[in-house]
Amino acid sequence: MYTYHNPNSNYINSIDANLTSTAKVALYDLFADLCAFIIRTKPHNYLVRYSCVSSEEQARINKLILSSTTLSKDKKGAFKPISNSDITDKFIDNLLTFSKRIKTNADLNLAMRFLQALDESMSEIMQEEIAHLQQMEHTSALNRNSEYTGIELLPRCGCVWARKSRQSYSYRRLDNYLNHIMVIEKSSINENIDDHVFLPKGFFKDFDATKKLKVAACPLTNKSNFDTKLHTKNDMQVFSLDYHAASMAKHNTLVWNKILTAGREGAEIIVFPEMLGNSTMVSFIQESLRSLSDEEYNDIPAMIILPSFFDNGENYCVVLDKYGNEIGRQYKQNPYIMKNKHGEFMEDILGSSNQIVIFHYEGIGRFAILICKDFLTTRYMERIMRGFMLTMIIVPAYSTGSYDFKMSFDLCAHDYCNVVWINSCAAMVPGKESNFEYIGYVRKRIGRHDDESKALYRMPPCEKLMSGKCDQKCIYFDDFGAV
Repeated sequence: MYTYHNPNSNYINSIDANLTSTAKVALYDLFADLCAFIIRTKPHNYLVRYSCVSSEEQARINKLILSSTTLSKDKKGAFKPISNSDITDKFIDNLLTFSKRIKTNADLNLAMRFLQALDESMSEIMQEEIAHLQQMEHTSALNRNSEYTGIELLPRCGCVWARKSRQSYSYRRLDNYLNHIMVIEKSSINENIDDHVFLPKGFFKDFDATKKLKVAACPLTNKSNFDTKLHTKNDMQVFSLDYHAASMAKHNTLVWNKILTAGREGAEIIVFPEMLGNSTMVSFIQESLRSLSDEEYNDIPAMIILPSFFDNGENYCVVLDKYGNEIGRQYKQNPYIMKNKHGEFMEDILGSSNQIVIFHYEGIGRFAILICKDFLTTRYMERIMRGFMLTMIIVPAYSTGSYDFKMSFDLCAHDYCNVVWINSCAAMVPGKESNFEYIGYVRKRIGRHDDESKALYRMPPCEKLMSGKCDQKCIYFDDFGAV
């Protein structure tokens, strides 16, 4: 999907692209097939009960794995890592025979322990897969039998703020018991198409050094750069946006200056609100970034989430790296319903892409961008958050208030998923000024002994907002990380 490349340099990371041998694919397919077997046949609450198997049962299933396969344990009782050279046809045939025996006997406890043994044994191979995927133009599941099994496997990046026992007390998923492999059940994400971007090591350099991720959020302005157009489409009342051509250059420069400010303050991610992009902004920012010297790149955020842009039935935000490369494009999927004296008008994005982009990074885990109503559509948000085990959600919004967003923050906190939300002052409706007590929040996991007030960073709008004045100076910073 993405190659990390400085256009002012001739350096591109290179890595052996021949990691996915036929035998290794067979191993991944075996793993996915066994996952599907467990999911299809497990009785109610089995994944809870498995954590409480007796010591006698543990001894039985461990003995069977060690006596029937070539997997082995070290002196500390952990399964020894295997290497690429170990994954031969003979090795795979042995595991396939054992897997078939497990399914024939419907031995769920043995199936679960066997998956854990394989996960532990493939720890080093998963690190190699992550390095490989960081250089891939397109990322796909490790296994090739996802259509049959309904399972997608990916290597799993760790997260410094998510608890190891994430959600084991409230709901169980199979990979609660795994450490290195992520199991995505296609049924859990429904019609969504997942696009995975493994960001390369060193992408967030300051985070790598400190285990703290500094983010910047900017509401930009109190004046919209568009007019709302109401019309009828087929049998629906819909609305779309007409952008002001005369203000595009001014808005582009404003966004560029905020990027520079964020970088000087050490932010590694900057996010802007929904709607306030325009048709020229992406190219302007890319050209501005590509004109910088090598030294100037040091003061640019690693990830730039531009304001979303409404165009031709789509509302999407473009994600750039510091060099101007587009590394993702997230489309809004749940339309906002606007009410006025003429009735209800739906945001005209019915034909928008159903793709969800998941960013992976070691130490941060997995994060996605959910634009405004996507975050407020509870079932959708939970499906995405839990289906991909998200550890962070970034929410650009253009909303008349913050109340509903705060309600969703608590759902994310329950899953140790941090949230960065930024609104636009331009969305404030006369008579609803009280809804704008805060223009943005960062909801983050804190330590169990920390003051609860530290869990929510509040971004109050400037005092001039309520009087209709705006000097466009607002930008907010916060950081979060290891707990």
